[in-house]
Amino acid sequence: MASTIRQVLQHSLEDLTKDQLKKFCASLLDRVREGEPQVRRRALEDKDEIGIADVLVSTFTDAKAGSVMVETLRDIECNHIAARLEPKLENLNPPGSRPSANSMIPTSKARPGEQHFVDKHRSALIQRIRRFPPILDRLLDRKVLSQEEYDAIMAHRTSQEQARHLYSGVLTSSGTRGKDIFLSVLEELEVHLLEDLRRP
Repeated sequence: MASTIRQVLQHSLEDLTKDQLKKFCASLLDRVREGEPQVRRRALEDKDEIGIADVLVSTFTDAKAGSVMVETLRDIECNHIAARLEPKLENLNPPGSRPSANSMIPTSKARPGEQHFVDKHRSALIQRIRRFPPILDRLLDRKVLSQEEYDAIMAHRTSQEQARHLYSGVLTSSGTRGKDIFLSVLEELEVHLLEDLRRP
């Protein structure tokens, strides 16, 4: 088994077809996250799998490169390769290398007996999230929503109605995991709203 994050990422990249590798690079260039470095087009020009793995590690560090790789693979619908990569990252186990909702939101994880953040701020989140479809897209990608559930929520006209449907259905039935992933998506797309809600 490969002994470093860089080698593990390289081997996963080698499992992609040429077309998939092009899509992977395009998705990586389109990736925009608040507070996260962005890959520059020049950095990926003429790079093979080894070079792309180097760019991932040098841009996102050993701790984050694995989770970025898995998310990007899922974005281009290479879920089988992402699924094979995750246990390898878990075995290497540098902090943050295994993508999980909790690793993205360490200060927000509810302790036993404590109300979850998304339950505590249910009313505010329903009223103040203005663009719900991008959030639903991420929840679909991360398998919190099925396509049927996604379509049912999207059938509502307003963000408030969509949020209420999500809360009354999926977030209730999926338990802590679904709420953690929902919160991690909000960390990416609703940064300022969460900062406001977390103020004492």
